[in-house]
Amino acid sequence: MATTHATTVSYSVASLGGNAWEYSYNVANDSLSNSIEEFSIFFGVNLFNNLQSPQAPATWDPIVIQPDPVLSDDGYYDALNTVIGIAPGETLAGFTVRFDYLGIGTPGSQFFEIIDPTTFSTLDSGMTTVVPLPAAVWLFGTGIFSLFFVGRRSKIRKPLACTEPA
Repeated sequence: MATTHATTVSYSVASLGGNAWEYSYNVANDSLSNSIEEFSIFFGVNLFNNLQSPQAPATWDPIVIQPDPVLSDDGYYDALNTVIGIAPGETLAGFTVRFDYLGIGTPGSQFFEIIDPTTFSTLDSGMTTVVPLPAAVWLFGTGIFSLFFVGRRSKIRKPLACTEPA
């Protein structure tokens, strides 16, 4: 059975050199009936370290809690809205976290929770997803490849000039 979520938290990730990385998040309230006023994104204790530079759009108050290997607890980024949240049907970008990645390769998807800041109950949860590349990027890439391929083929097919001995 497929599970659908009322919230989408998408991310892009960028290397800052060495084992330093930065996630940038977009939060979309796809179908919750109330505004999203608080959410948390979790950082696995064995994969992440040194969470820093929490950034958020205006009216959002972010905080990071470090992963704790002694207690075997994940760390998290929590953002609380101080005015009005993300209304149904709206998306908000500009949430970022820098960190050291202890895993191999590129950091990937993470667990998130949407929280009611009054009752602290979980309204929704799921896994973050990669921000899809815009169609224009794919179209541009395909166009460049096509021009290169067509130009290369025309060079191969050009007839060689024949000169007859005099």
